[in-house]
Amino acid sequence: MSVAVHEIRTAQHPAAASLRVTDAKSPLSAFGTVSHYSRNNTIFSEGDDAEYSYRVMTGAVRLSKMMPDGRRQIAEFALPGDFFGLNWLEDHALTAEALTDVTLICYGRGRLERLGDENREVRAELFSTLRHDLWAAQNHLVILGRQSANERVASFLIQLMGRSKQADKRSIDIPMTRQDIADYLGLTIETVCRTLTKLKQSGLIDIPSRHEIVVRNAAALRRAAQPEEQN
Repeated sequence: MSVAVHEIRTAQHPAAASLRVTDAKSPLSAFGTVSHYSRNNTIFSEGDDAEYSYRVMTGAVRLSKMMPDGRRQIAEFALPGDFFGLNWLEDHALTAEALTDVTLICYGRGRLERLGDENREVRAELFSTLRHDLWAAQNHLVILGRQSANERVASFLIQLMGRSKQADKRSIDIPMTRQDIADYLGLTIETVCRTLTKLKQSGLIDIPSRHEIVVRNAAALRRAAQPEEQN
């Protein structure tokens, strides 16, 4: 596994220097270490000791769980700015893998707990992160339990639009594969590809490449994400 770890305060490291500018608003910006993982490397596995939490600076991370029957369920995609692995259990409940080459900030569990106790701003950011994670988990359950295939794919694209850091929100980076999307939405890869083609043919999106989708009609895409009785 190709991993490099550097202290954040190592000024000569270019990733560390850019982190201080990019993450300056966060009360956690002065703590932790910078780690680099190559594409497809495992950051931690289900059942590993939960010694660290992470924040994505560049790249994307896939968090998943293998089911007893051998199927994979993806629970979350962590994108730049997102925390993951933030829990108070002894072991990690999911496996985290680098979808692309990624740069992460790693926070030791013990130190993070102390900072949360001692620093009100850090505590507020941690609670905000946990609230967002709870909302995201509830939203994912609704998608899996109540939405049709078309609604699931449209909802997924709307979510990515909202999380995009690009100036043009209509252009969405897609770091995950079609199989990743299928395993996140509880669909087959054939259904995901067929639904994306349908959305393209309807004029809602363009697909310049496998890793980019351009939203042509955001209002119509949002309507497509709603339950059919509301359309």
